[in-house]
Amino acid sequence: MTTILEIALISIVTASTIANFFGIPGNVLIALGSLFYAVSTGFSEFSFGFVLTIFAVMILFEALEFILISISARHYGSSRWGVAGAIIGGIAGAISGAFFTPVLGGVIGSFLGVFAGTFIVEFIRSAKIQNSLKAAYGAFLGRIGGLSVKVIGAVTLGIMIVTHL
Repeated sequence: MTTILEIALISIVTASTIANFFGIPGNVLIALGSLFYAVSTGFSEFSFGFVLTIFAVMILFEALEFILISISARHYGSSRWGVAGAIIGGIAGAISGAFFTPVLGGVIGSFLGVFAGTFIVEFIRSAKIQNSLKAAYGAFLGRIGGLSVKVIGAVTLGIMIVTHL
């Protein structure tokens, strides 16, 4: 039974790492998968402290993603509303892009959504195309950095879990 649970957990870690590219909170799924594994094995394989560590690392990397998007967008002149537009646009873009082409569409959609979300909100606020484009570019760069950090977090969580099995 433990072998089946280990295979399931490794599958969750792998799929969730890839899911990060589609705007799906893969690191949260990894942490929840490790909690399920720990509960299923009666915390014999993963201690409660280890599961808490997994959740702490997940929260750290999730926060870093949003901080990077926010810092980059703000650096390029975006308002707080523009940052919110970037986050909402990124999620909406990933979901809608996945309907066009399941793999590549989600990735491209998330990047375009971040750009479009920031641009639209900033253009509504200021009616200045140049400033809106600059803020959207900053959010786009932040999305690249944020996604990179998020994937590094998923790999870190995966290594922690696999070496602990």
